[in-house]
Amino acid sequence: MSTKPSLVKVGVIGSSHGIKGFIKLFTEGDTLSSAKPPLTCTVEDPRGNQSTIQIEEIKPNGNHFLLKLKGFETPETVIKYRGFSLMWKRDELPKPTAGEIYTEDLVGLLAISKETNGSLNYVVTQVIDNPAHPILELKPKNGEGETVLIPFLHQFVGDWNLESKTLEIIGWEQWFEV
Repeated sequence: MSTKPSLVKVGVIGSSHGIKGFIKLFTEGDTLSSAKPPLTCTVEDPRGNQSTIQIEEIKPNGNHFLLKLKGFETPETVIKYRGFSLMWKRDELPKPTAGEIYTEDLVGLLAISKETNGSLNYVVTQVIDNPAHPILELKPKNGEGETVLIPFLHQFVGDWNLESKTLEIIGWEQWFEV
């Protein structure tokens, strides 16, 4: 059994900002609003390799945050983290409010039909980042059949229940039409 702390992705690092080594961080929530630097965090590259960084400063800036990383003083040095995910220890995250969820909690949920409440025999295997909205990847529970991608939007996804490990899908049949 692993003793490694459970990590949750809280944002994606973007381009550098200014000449003093700040870098943009795009988040889907306000997790960083309550964070108090200095912080030691984990970053993960697109291949899944992880490393540790130290955040010295966090500033809100429009629809994103600006991070100042320890040891990185110029735009050229900090840009190596562009496209990396910023990971946070689950036990240090604020609890989601009613109607909110960390997208990682969706992985493993069984898809059920919102209309019939019956099992669709598909399981959420991944939540894919997309600039417009997250996309749910669902694969057949038994491993046979096609993978289905569904935008994580209210018109396509209903309620979730972490206790029963289910996720409602609206208009399931439309995802198989040509």
